Amino acid sequence: MKRLSLILPASLLWLCAAMISCVGTAPMKEVHLIDSLNQVAYTYRYKDLDSSCHAASRAYNEVSMYRQGKAEACNNLGFCAFMRMDFEQAVKYHQEVYDLTKNELELLVADIGLMKIYQRTALNKEFYDYRNSALRRMKRIAEDANLFVDKHERLRLNYARSEFYIVSAVYYYYLQQRPEAVACIDEVPENEELAADTNQLLYYHYIKGSAALCDGETPDEQRLHEFDELYTTWHLASKKGYLYFEGNGVQGLANLMASPDNYEFFQNRRSHALKQLGVPVDSLLPMRLGQLALAKFSQYNDLYQIAGAYVSIGKYLNAHGRYEEALDTLRTALECVNDHHRRFYNCRDSLDWLKAYDSRDTICAEKAWIEHKLKTVPEWISRIREQLSVSYAGLEMKAKSDYNRNIYLDILEDTRQDKELESRYLALEKESTQLNALLFFVVVGFVLVFLFFWFFNKRSKVKNKIHLHRLQEMLDICQEITAAIPADARTEEEVIDAIQSAVAPKMEDLLGVKDIRIENRRLVLPQHMGKDELAMVKVITPYIQWALDNGMTSISLGDERRRLEKQRYIYEQHIAGNKRQNLVKKACMSIVNGIHPYIDRIINEVHKLNRKGFINDEKIKREKYQYIDELVTTINEYNDILALWIKMKQGTLSLNVETFGLNELFELLRKGNRAFEMKRQHLEVIPTDACVKADKALTLFMINTLAENARKYTPQGGTVRIYARSEKDYVEISVEDNGCGLSVDDVARIVGEKIYDSRIIGMNDAIDREELRKNKGSGFGLMNCKGIIEKYRKTNDLFKVCLFNVESTLGKGSRFYFRLPVGVRKTLTMLLLCMSFGCFSCSGVPERADGEKVPDSVALAARNEYELMLDIASDFANNAYYSNIDGDYEQALQFVDSAMYYLNAHYEKYAPSPQHFMTLTGDGQSAELDWWNEMFNSDFHVILDIRNEAAVAFLALKQWDDYSYNNAAYTTLYKLLGEDQSLEEYCRQLERSTNNKLVGILLGIMLILALLLGYYIFYVRKRLVNRWNLEQVLEINKQIFEASLLTSPETEEMLQREEDTLKEIPLQIVNAAYDAVNELLSIDRLGVAVYNESAHRLEYASNPSEDIWGDDVSWKGFIQHCFDSQVYQAETGMQALPLMVDAGGASRCIGVLCLERREGTEQESDRLLLELVARYVAIVIFNAVVKLATKYRDIETAQDEVRRASWEDSLLHVQNMVLDNCLSTIKHETIYYPNRIKQLIGKLRSGQLTEAEELETVSAIGELIEYYKGIFTILNSCASRQLEEITFRRSVISVPELLNTAEKYFRKVSKGMTAHVTFRMEQLDGSVVGDVNQLRFLLENLIDEAVSVPVDGEILLCAAVDGEFVRFIFTDMRREKTREELNLLFYPNLARMAAGERGKLRGTEYLVCKQIIRDHDEFAGRRGCRINAEPGKNGGYAVYFTVPRRLSPNHYL
Repeated sequence: MKRLSLILPASLLWLCAAMISCVGTAPMKEVHLIDSLNQVAYTYRYKDLDSSCHAASRAYNEVSMYRQGKAEACNNLGFCAFMRMDFEQAVKYHQEVYDLTKNELELLVADIGLMKIYQRTALNKEFYDYRNSALRRMKRIAEDANLFVDKHERLRLNYARSEFYIVSAVYYYYLQQRPEAVACIDEVPENEELAADTNQLLYYHYIKGSAALCDGETPDEQRLHEFDELYTTWHLASKKGYLYFEGNGVQGLANLMASPDNYEFFQNRRSHALKQLGVPVDSLLPMRLGQLALAKFSQYNDLYQIAGAYVSIGKYLNAHGRYEEALDTLRTALECVNDHHRRFYNCRDSLDWLKAYDSRDTICAEKAWIEHKLKTVPEWISRIREQLSVSYAGLEMKAKSDYNRNIYLDILEDTRQDKELESRYLALEKESTQLNALLFFVVVGFVLVFLFFWFFNKRSKVKNKIHLHRLQEMLDICQEITAAIPADARTEEEVIDAIQSAVAPKMEDLLGVKDIRIENRRLVLPQHMGKDELAMVKVITPYIQWALDNGMTSISLGDERRRLEKQRYIYEQHIAGNKRQNLVKKACMSIVNGIHPYIDRIINEVHKLNRKGFINDEKIKREKYQYIDELVTTINEYNDILALWIKMKQGTLSLNVETFGLNELFELLRKGNRAFEMKRQHLEVIPTDACVKADKALTLFMINTLAENARKYTPQGGTVRIYARSEKDYVEISVEDNGCGLSVDDVARIVGEKIYDSRIIGMNDAIDREELRKNKGSGFGLMNCKGIIEKYRKTNDLFKVCLFNVESTLGKGSRFYFRLPVGVRKTLTMLLLCMSFGCFSCSGVPERADGEKVPDSVALAARNEYELMLDIASDFANNAYYSNIDGDYEQALQFVDSAMYYLNAHYEKYAPSPQHFMTLTGDGQSAELDWWNEMFNSDFHVILDIRNEAAVAFLALKQWDDYSYNNAAYTTLYKLLGEDQSLEEYCRQLERSTNNKLVGILLGIMLILALLLGYYIFYVRKRLVNRWNLEQVLEINKQIFEASLLTSPETEEMLQREEDTLKEIPLQIVNAAYDAVNELLSIDRLGVAVYNESAHRLEYASNPSEDIWGDDVSWKGFIQHCFDSQVYQAETGMQALPLMVDAGGASRCIGVLCLERREGTEQESDRLLLELVARYVAIVIFNAVVKLATKYRDIETAQDEVRRASWEDSLLHVQNMVLDNCLSTIKHETIYYPNRIKQLIGKLRSGQLTEAEELETVSAIGELIEYYKGIFTILNSCASRQLEEITFRRSVISVPELLNTAEKYFRKVSKGMTAHVTFRMEQLDGSVVGDVNQLRFLLENLIDEAVSVPVDGEILLCAAVDGEFVRFIFTDMRREKTREELNLLFYPNLARMAAGERGKLRGTEYLVCKQIIRDHDEFAGRRGCRINAEPGKNGGYAVYFTVPRRLSPNHYL
């Protein structure tokens, strides 16, 4: 933490004085003596420990006044005690330094000495305490480094810095935090200062090599760098006589080459260096180096390093399978630990000694030592225990191996936890306590200041301040309410929740209450309030009601739009179905049109027989008879095809039966009375509340047909009435006129005959026959009405009441009527649905019997899927454990490998960018540590288990490298899982709290001074003015809010109110707020300009209401400039402020608030008040005008789309129904005549008729064919007239989407096929122009025809550019067709037709395809669409068709 700026200089000055006094008061002779002794102690510390200790003791004992020298001697003695492992004495020496001197340098060395002690004894928390202290001292020393000018002090400072970072690196190394260790060792610069201090230079090289803190691009390169560092350590130490580092160097090399593989590697890469070590270079080299290190350490008398040398030798023996020898060696190392314990802790009880194995131990002795905080070396013991477990495992003594490994793991658990956060936490707690005390005094100062204020200002001023604060809070709360309306809310509850969430925090701050609710459109508080609070609630309540009203208006508009979109989707689905049926009807009509030429040929041949005398030539006569017979046969074949197709399609045209009110259709008829007015007729449509159950479009068609019929035959001045009469079972719809009427015979012909000649209806009784003939139609409209009624009657018994009839009196008029079943109103059904929905809503989330909420099924499924692979891995981990228990280690490794497989699969599936995967064996860092660093959510406890089981198995199988890899992964991960993750965040919070307290203290002191100075200057003068201004702004806001509410009728007329709303609300706002704003700011005019997005202009409103906006160009330009720049504008006498709102995460200008000020009334605070008013006006207008106007436009657009889709759906539906009736009539009414003609031709060809009979028969044929042509022509023309309405919807269609749709359809229809048919596509990027429904239907017909043939093989669909067209090629590779068969493919052929599934007719597919391409040729916008078939290039046959290609605009340039 930073100190106060005033305290730091003073402390530094005091420190400098202390340092000068410490040196300056001692005799120079004593200073030189003590410094020289300390220098000797430092120089010999790694050469001869006894000599170093002797020199330091002399310095310590002979000093009298040179306290800084004595402090240095204490540090040297502390180092010697540390090296002899007398940690208690070492701590005393280092702590004595704090009492001897205030010299920051020696205090820093003492801190570092204590860091070394606590690092080696694994007291990590104490290590961090002194490390933090050392960091603070180093920072202070760095700030005043110029004070240390003496050479000895400079050397001492360099030593302290390098020692600090080396000790920190060692600490992090043993904690397995390599990045931190590398960062610390890199802080030590390899410069001249380090080279001048051989002690530190050797220490630096040794730690880099032994702790593997070297960098390398590859593992091998890193190992070579480690070797080089250790070799450098040995070489330099042996050259200069540093016994300690000479032993450490060879011991490090022995450890590095312990395994045979490592020895062979270094023998190949560093043989020249190995030869310099002075021992034979063979496979025993690592052991010899360990023995050499043992000799050096014994000479130096370092018990810690002696035991370490034994461990190195044991490690080598283990790696080479010499387990008995290794066991003896490691027992000797363990005895070194006991010697240390007996020497320094006077332990004579053998039960407290460490043993290689003791079956009686329930709690190991090491654990007890650590718990009692004895200053032993846990890391020392853990290395011995680890190698003992390997030795016993090699001797296949599993129990003893497990005993030692468990002790090894227990020690790691206790000693490898980083205590930095704990140390930091305690330091922060202490500092926080100090700051709390200081903060207490600051708070007391505040209290005294406020008491002082109260004494001079009385309670009235305090109340006034509270009142002003509450008024300001009220303004903010009111603004929050108006801005809280969610744009996408669907229920009133959502609006209420949004308002409640916005209000609750500030109401809690304002009134001190929680659990605020909104009930019955009012604010409900949970406790009794005083008068002031109730008055505030009374002010807020109207704002809440306004927000709810506005929100409900927005919800209703949103519901309307969603309803329209759903309705449009339904219509689009109907259109797609109706278009397909329409195409089938058109294909049928093409067959009907194909009969005409044959009829004309028969008429022509009969004409030749009768008129040209060919009947008298026997030969010609026979040829003519035969030709006529062939023509009739062809007609019959066409009729048979038509009859079969119509029969198969009968009933496929479904009626869209629904219950609807007739008055809706009557309203449409009333709006279309223009045609009646042009003829000066009166159309009277009587409203009705009747409901019918029928097809809505067909009902409108029938009423329209009857009304149009009445209009044509009613004279000018006549009346046409349309009305409905409800009975119990049916509703009778009538169209009545007072025209000329019909005779009884005409009525019987219309009602009784299915086909009649409409040209003769009414002609016998007409006054003006020529006029009647002009008005005559085909008569097929009435025939269709009868056909629709007949179709209703065939549907089910409900429609048995359907009837079509005519009542007419000649000269008085006619009544055409039809009956439909009564529809049941949906009121009761909707009520039941609402009740059930309400019950369901009240029930909320389903709960179990125990009250626990049932989770969402989708979330539960996702969670189960996520956990599945982790659960499987956990099961394998358990199996591995039991396998190790049973001694089946190979199987345990198999289970571990399976668990890793599922953990890797889980990581690969759910990690954002999986890169590292777990392996059972390997080198370096394991993958799960990368997962941990990436914060991937895996089951690390399962990973910990499998790593442990793998280590146990590999240990039992004597695979030491694999054991080491898994054991290292286990211990590292165990350390990470054991860390307290919550303490770091708590420390951060505590640190922030401390910072905030410090800042708060400083600000508090400054605020107290500022309050004392500024209270009277600002408060008294502004108090009343501010209070009145705020109250006035609140009143303005209230007026604006009341003026912004408009009631709109809940009908379609509300959608036409956009322009009115934009003008009416701003005008009401300026009218209502003018007086209040005038009192506040003294104005002559108040205006609001709102941006109309549909018209892209500003709409203006002002008070006074003179239309100044159109006349005064300067005003409009001034406001437009303010709107464009979106910043406050002010000119002489005029002010304008943009109305800004936050919408969609961005700031948006919706208009301008403008004022015309009176001269001389402007004040400094006016702009602030204007901004308060403008902010509220902007929110109100945005919610009440802009958002609603946008919704109005969206709904209007959706309505247009629905009307278009409804019109097209109705048109197609009626057209299909009429065509169905026409085709059925053609089938029934014309099948007799060709058969009769064929019979007569048969008689003629028999040769048995006399000449007179023959002439009579030919005449009969002529009459029959003429009559047949007349009826056929009438029916055909009536049916063709239905095709005049164009239902082709042209659009741009993506070719890939079209092909993909075809592929989906093939997969759908090919399910369950016995044959194996593959469907292959070749895509083409691009687009075509056409009707998407028709093109999809075309491809579906081709696929239907193909899959109807159960033959194995391949079907290919591809597309290619063909000039300005795209050619689609559908190739069936399974079948071969001749050129003749392909030429007849698109013509009617009865032999090809057969009944398919679900009433479908097979063999008509190509006729439908041909009709679709005809439509595209006519309506797609480019002539040249074709369809044809040809033999395939690689077998089979291909059907291809062309459709116009969508060309880019550049194509036409």
